[in-house]
Amino acid sequence: MEYYEPYMGRGYHVFNEIILSGLAALSPLYSNRIMRYLSNGVDKNVFDYTSGSEDELGLVKEVLKIHGNNCDKEELLLTEDAVCRYISPNASEWYKRRIEQNKQKVYPPVYWSFWGDLQYELLQCLPEERIGIKTKELLRVLDRRFHKVSSRYCNKNGHSGWVKSPVSDKNISKGQWLQIITNRKLKNHGQHGWIEVKGGFIESSYEAYASDFQSVVKQHPQEMINLVLKNKERVLPVFVDSLFLGVEISEKLTEVDFSVLEKLLCEFSCDMNSHRASYFCGIVEKVNDAHWSLKVMEQLINIALKHRNPELDKPNVTNLEDKEMKSCDMLHSNALNCVRGNAARTIGHLLWEDEELFLRFKDIIDGLTRDENPAVRFASLYALWPSYNIDRAWAGEKIICLYESDIRMASFHDSKNMFFLLYPKYKERVINIIEKCFESEDKQLVEMGGYAVCEFYIRHAEFERIMLSAEAKSEEQVKAILDMAVIYLEINDYRETAKQIILTYKNIDTDVEFPLSRMFYDKYVDAKRDREFLHEFMKAQVSKRTVRAFVRYLEENAVSIIDYADIIIQLCENILQMEIETLREQWGIEDEISKLIILLYDETANSSRMTDKQIAGKCLDLWDIMFERQLGSVREVSRKLMER
Repeated sequence: MEYYEPYMGRGYHVFNEIILSGLAALSPLYSNRIMRYLSNGVDKNVFDYTSGSEDELGLVKEVLKIHGNNCDKEELLLTEDAVCRYISPNASEWYKRRIEQNKQKVYPPVYWSFWGDLQYELLQCLPEERIGIKTKELLRVLDRRFHKVSSRYCNKNGHSGWVKSPVSDKNISKGQWLQIITNRKLKNHGQHGWIEVKGGFIESSYEAYASDFQSVVKQHPQEMINLVLKNKERVLPVFVDSLFLGVEISEKLTEVDFSVLEKLLCEFSCDMNSHRASYFCGIVEKVNDAHWSLKVMEQLINIALKHRNPELDKPNVTNLEDKEMKSCDMLHSNALNCVRGNAARTIGHLLWEDEELFLRFKDIIDGLTRDENPAVRFASLYALWPSYNIDRAWAGEKIICLYESDIRMASFHDSKNMFFLLYPKYKERVINIIEKCFESEDKQLVEMGGYAVCEFYIRHAEFERIMLSAEAKSEEQVKAILDMAVIYLEINDYRETAKQIILTYKNIDTDVEFPLSRMFYDKYVDAKRDREFLHEFMKAQVSKRTVRAFVRYLEENAVSIIDYADIIIQLCENILQMEIETLREQWGIEDEISKLIILLYDETANSSRMTDKQIAGKCLDLWDIMFERQLGSVREVSRKLMER
């Protein structure tokens, strides 16, 4: 399980598929750990969204059937309780949709469940003779509701799949394509019936043919551009849009003659309403070392300043948690997925390649920084970054004003480095911006602020009050600070300051195992050079992941484990002083210290040196404590010790 550990419990969809498949194959010795893992995070740990299976719960069902029979009764009860209590984060949205659908009274009333499907699917997989009375009663109720009713987590009923045109995947000639893209008798989507075939549907609509034309353009961009240019008066607009998109996403774009691309962009102008303008920007951005004509440049400028997308208060991208583009994540997504934002990014690309274009774009960039839509203002930073290398005074003032007008702008990907560039001229303003980031409720800003607070403290002695007080900080704030401090362990001039920061936060009551374990996984520490620091660090409330990382570090780097005996003993003593409940929460940590004790005992037990004999005796003392408290695989390891 140690290979899965870094990815477990984090809700990573692809890794979940792999983890669940692996858990089903593990020995019953791991059943308790597996059931505890599932019960600790149902929403993050049980779903399979990536395998293509019809049943999103299929993999976890197999895990429950196997390990539900072998786990302790206590773990089974915890799993039952977690499943029964689970409510999907989408439940309120499902309920709202049900109410809205029934209010319209266009269709017969519907009943879309928002609880019970998952419980019915998973509780049935637990052994009936072991589950509690309340669970059995609940299953009887759920059986009346869901028996022979399709689950929202299972897609077994009905026909579904792709929608393609009759020519999809067929190698038809240019002449046949010309007949299609100039055919005004084709119908719109929905006006033509679908024909069911294996794997999906066939539909003869503009949209279906346009999608397939786009695929052909992607494979043969120059050939299709020439076909459309020769018949420009007859080709329908929907296929011109498909042409632009196919060219933009084509991996063969660099093989197209520049003159052909130039002619395409000049011949078919972009209006200020459609998404063709976005594809136009994409083509210009992806062609390197090009000298575009004045006409192309003018189109790009018009798109940047005049295109209607994005509209104010109508985000292009939303999610269930943020429908009004309030978070940094949604702001960034909208900047990447709006037309004026794409134009700003394209201008930035051109400036990176040719500084002489700055004077042509300077007023345009200024207009983008004052756009009414925050997504466009955020996107203007893509153009301001290369501008900073050309006119630092002008661009620097624009950037810091954007940060001050909307702190979300500071979540731009390279802002931390920009803070250092702006610091000499705008010291107080930069410090205030970083503090606002650090105190924000947005996780991206907190992370950016935490990195900057730590790095400015290390390099410029700023934020001393914040840094030297470990109390009253959120988990995100502490993690960001420690992430940066760990990196500075590698830099000679700042190593001691980084150690001081880590030791300041070593006993804080929050989950900081991941940044601290990186010290060992990524080898930021040297056990010989940093012995005193490690000795002090091992007195902290170390986590399972940190211990495992330390063990792996020793296995890969230690010539003799005896050299680290004092650090190992300090670590083991610290862990064995923990409360039993705390140790159980860190399942697996006992096995790691057992491994350390055995390794150290092996190297010292037969030595004639007095110091080695003392170390071996200390190992036995530690093992006595483990045996008394029944920690880890005590019987198995006791046998191994006796054999030595």
